[in-house]
Amino acid sequence: MPYKFNSGSAEHRMYRLVGYGLLIVLMLIIPFVLPEFQVTRLNRAMAMAVAILGFNLVIGYSGLFALCQSAFIALGAFTSASLIMDHGWDYWMTIPAGMFVSFLIGLALGVPALKIKGLYLAMSTVAFAAAFPSFTKLEFFGIPERTGGANGREITEKLNPPDWMPIFDVTEPGRYRYFLLAGLALFAFWVVGNLIKSRPGRAIISIRDNEIGAAVSGVELRRFKVLNFGLSAAIGGLAGVMWAMNSGFVAEQDFTFVLMVDLLVGLVVGGVATVSGAAIGALVVVFGRWLVQTYFNYSLSAVVVMIAVVALALYLARQQVTAQKKFIAGAGTLIVGWGIALALFAAVDMPGLYQLNGDGPLSQAVFGIVLIGFVFFAPQGIVGSWRKLWIHVVQIVPVPPALPDGAEILATAGVATNDSTQG
Repeated sequence: MPYKFNSGSAEHRMYRLVGYGLLIVLMLIIPFVLPEFQVTRLNRAMAMAVAILGFNLVIGYSGLFALCQSAFIALGAFTSASLIMDHGWDYWMTIPAGMFVSFLIGLALGVPALKIKGLYLAMSTVAFAAAFPSFTKLEFFGIPERTGGANGREITEKLNPPDWMPIFDVTEPGRYRYFLLAGLALFAFWVVGNLIKSRPGRAIISIRDNEIGAAVSGVELRRFKVLNFGLSAAIGGLAGVMWAMNSGFVAEQDFTFVLMVDLLVGLVVGGVATVSGAAIGALVVVFGRWLVQTYFNYSLSAVVVMIAVVALALYLARQQVTAQKKFIAGAGTLIVGWGIALALFAAVDMPGLYQLNGDGPLSQAVFGIVLIGFVFFAPQGIVGSWRKLWIHVVQIVPVPPALPDGAEILATAGVATNDSTQG
């Protein structure tokens, strides 16, 4: 029997405070447990999470299939690098500038989005995202001098811990940057979470669900679509500045369409139209690819075994009746089967036709197979699947607002009048 809390009650508020408290404690502990290179990778995941968060505003909440978020990340990163190196700005001063530049470009791209939809919008935005890295190398208006051209540009200003913070080691600045980037990420998630619950956020969702109904209800479609597009771009610009803060180097090779694919994968895996799904998806993409490239150093026989485990999981899942049992059977088979396979290949050297080296095509194929199998068993993403399972433990019961006394009397009187008329 699940625990039930009334929405807005004291128990519900305490339940949320405990959850947020555990999250903060975990975030405080993680950078001191992981090695320095993993903290740097975690910093990149936070930048990716903010980018996916902005991407989710367009795809998940607005319903516009626009695939150009990688270009907005690049805009924020290159704007930050140029202002620091060419004009002597500080990192923190470049945050609003990078967001503003991305916001303006997002507004410019949002206007055509009013006329085109579906695959046509996807194709036009994909073209912009794929072509943007080449724009940074054009020999016009001094662009290569500001972006570094094909070689990229190093930012000499580094975010190193100050002397009055002895808990951070100067030789390992990744942990210090982690807390700075975590503050920016939490602020972005707080803003977007409150936006979705606000009146403009509900208007954006109504446009996604039914444009005609939203227009009839008084929602200005043009204004909300364009502003939402610009806001998504601004959040992408913030992610670009965070990217530059973490790496201290920007290059057009980092912002190719491959990054756009990673953002899309992170969005789907984490959960479309969920705020917390952006963070989960970013962690899966960044650390999942690293795990495959680092630890899946086996032969083609390992790929065959993994495919066989996926096939077995699909078969066992289809034998179940309810969706919950399908998920448990499929996910359980994948976890147990892949765990046994990894242990077996770690202990026994099995020859194969093609040896993986972590960076070869088969390692990327394995990463794709894992994602396909995962999306099959959890089409609503990790957050959506978790909510389906957690609802059997804790349920939040919505409490309808109380009607005024006058409205209740009128409703009762109306019912009584109808009854008396029928009699």
